[in-house]
Amino acid sequence: MTTRKEFEKNLHGHDWYYAYSDDHRYWTAGHQQVQVLHEQHKTLACPYDLSTLRRWVHNMIIDQFAEEAPGEWYRQPRKYKSIAPTARGELMTQEEHDLISDWFHGPRKPNEINHLEDS
Repeated sequence: MTTRKEFEKNLHGHDWYYAYSDDHRYWTAGHQQVQVLHEQHKTLACPYDLSTLRRWVHNMIIDQFAEEAPGEWYRQPRKYKSIAPTARGELMTQEEHDLISDWFHGPRKPNEINHLEDS
């Protein structure tokens, strides 16, 4: 039986960009893995869709980004000049991120809650 811990591990280990591969072997492996993720998602009755979970895995938290031009969000501090911007719709709040984390790990105690000031 699949556990939330296994599901989380598979989400973090998945190549979310496999579809862009020129090598059919990587595409096939990625496609098979996404089928496993769908099965685990269904088995565990996860309330979050895979797109939201992808954003969670990549820590796409709005407080870690800045809008440098209208509709163009960049992770801060910006390390590279040649990087594509992120759309606002691809970002989530810290609260949304924490709710998903709580689904995987159970509610946290107040002293375990992530605060941006502590990062």
